[in-house]
Amino acid sequence: MSPLPFKQGGSIVVVFDIPFESVGPGLWLLQKNEFEVGEFCSRDDALECAINEARRIEAANAASDIVLNIEGNDGVWRAFDTSIKPYASRVQHA
Repeated sequence: MSPLPFKQGGSIVVVFDIPFESVGPGLWLLQKNEFEVGEFCSRDDALECAINEARRIEAANAASDIVLNIEGNDGVWRAFDTSIKPYASRVQHA
């Protein structure tokens, strides 16, 4: 079953998680909204897939809000947009 994006305000939010550590020798998982969507031979391959899928979603829905949640070698998770710039939410707070 494919994970469904969730809505926040008028925006569709999709979160990709790319961990630093592999789950086994040469095996990285990619998650989309907390569901596994692929297994890859390298972290770079997982990231490339996430970016391509994120850009496809953005092209299909301009109101989409995409987050690439990438774990650093220090164990800290950092959020980026599809340009690999620090994430800034499109949702406005009152």
